[in-house]
Amino acid sequence: MTAVTRENPVQEERLAQARAVLSAAERSAARWGGRIDRTALRPVQGAPSEPASTRHDASPGLVDDVTGTRLPVPDPLADLFPRAGVRAGSSVAVQGAATTSLLLSLAVAAAGEDSWCAVAGMDDLGLRSALDAGLDPCRLALAPAGGEQRPQVLSALADGVGVLVLGPDLDLAPALWRSLLGRARAADTLVLAARPPGTADITLHTTSRGWTGLQAGSGRLRRRRLHVTSSGRGIAGHRDVEVLLPQVGGAISEAPLVPAGAGRGVAASGASGGRPALHPVRRAG
Repeated sequence: MTAVTRENPVQEERLAQARAVLSAAERSAARWGGRIDRTALRPVQGAPSEPASTRHDASPGLVDDVTGTRLPVPDPLADLFPRAGVRAGSSVAVQGAATTSLLLSLAVAAAGEDSWCAVAGMDDLGLRSALDAGLDPCRLALAPAGGEQRPQVLSALADGVGVLVLGPDLDLAPALWRSLLGRARAADTLVLAARPPGTADITLHTTSRGWTGLQAGSGRLRRRRLHVTSSGRGIAGHRDVEVLLPQVGGAISEAPLVPAGAGRGVAASGASGGRPALHPVRRAG
């Protein structure tokens, strides 16, 4: 009888990692018109099939030969993105209400436990707020919005971090925006921007649907309901979801369905008691 030999699991894992690295190098070379020969990593004829644990699929955080590395997004926002994730090296713009909260939530999910995150153009963002949002202060870089060296600083961040967040206080020129996107594509850096001066791969538009927390005219506003739509590459038309932004922890939760005919005040009543929604007497501004 002929003995069937199987590769060492350690060798199989190394081979899978080599394929992933080669895929990333292949995508980078393709941007400059080059091509990498993958013959050396093709399975040997008659060799055992690759284990299911090392196969590359479209799951977020894995390498796909067609779309590249997929990064995760918060679960309540997954329906807004093609294949429930964002591609490393792409860009996402956020326009409308609660842009800071959405940008930080997307950054936390995409950075995970390994990548560095850089935030620029959020001068009022404190370390406590970043910690509440879920960012790791040991892997966080805060850059000022102004200064003569701003283009150089932003370019260095686009080359060196996994997630780059550009806040609403950052006044970018269209030429600098295009330059940052080019650097980000080459370095597989995800760019998240509030109201950028140019187009992004995916754009999120947010609209406030009201606040909750007040009870009988007293208490604190605790949660904000948002209607979020997305458009851009890989999205036919647009997609939309409704989410809640809790006041602590920075996490986004899925908004419960609103019964038909229910009023939408600026501040809805609390969960208890079935009190009617509170409507503003006069709007400021």
